[in-house]
Amino acid sequence: MARRKRFIIDDIFEAAFKIVSKSGMENLTARAVARELKSSTMPIYTSVKSMREVEESVVKRAWQVLQEYQSRDISGDAFIDMGLGYVLFSKEEKYLFKCIHDEGYEEINTLFSEKNFDINLKKLIASPMFKKFSKKTAEKILFHGFLFSHGFASLLNSGISTNLRSLNSEAAIIELFKEAAEFSWKGLMSATE
Repeated sequence: MARRKRFIIDDIFEAAFKIVSKSGMENLTARAVARELKSSTMPIYTSVKSMREVEESVVKRAWQVLQEYQSRDISGDAFIDMGLGYVLFSKEEKYLFKCIHDEGYEEINTLFSEKNFDINLKKLIASPMFKKFSKKTAEKILFHGFLFSHGFASLLNSGISTNLRSLNSEAAIIELFKEAAEFSWKGLMSATE
């Protein structure tokens, strides 16, 4: 008799993450996870409380991936790199970007959004360029940077902007983002002087 393969919950979560990152949350089903694991659905139903638990694990992991993107050293400027990481995440991880903005997971997304903001704020405050600002000013700068980055990222993710659709390389995105950030930074500096 052939030995049955046993899965741990992490295997199920990993399979679910792969499915969502390739084709979106709407394609995450117990059968899809079973196919990914080359299994029946039985191990899934016996290992997790519900598919909601599996979905939530994907959303939490999406936030971790975002933080990895925002921690990349792209330009040498921590503030710009956070925004660029957010924008590149939206382009390269289209379905994960949608997960972290899905109102069906509002509680998780609110919690992780606040954690993400705190992590980025600490990085910002520690950077030499921000030493001269108070924590409150740094919070404002980070929030306004997020508003700009989110707008750029959402347009890039949705594909509705003709101007942004032409940005088909990471280098082009980085160049446009840095140019816009420079305009914003100059305006911010003149407003705080």
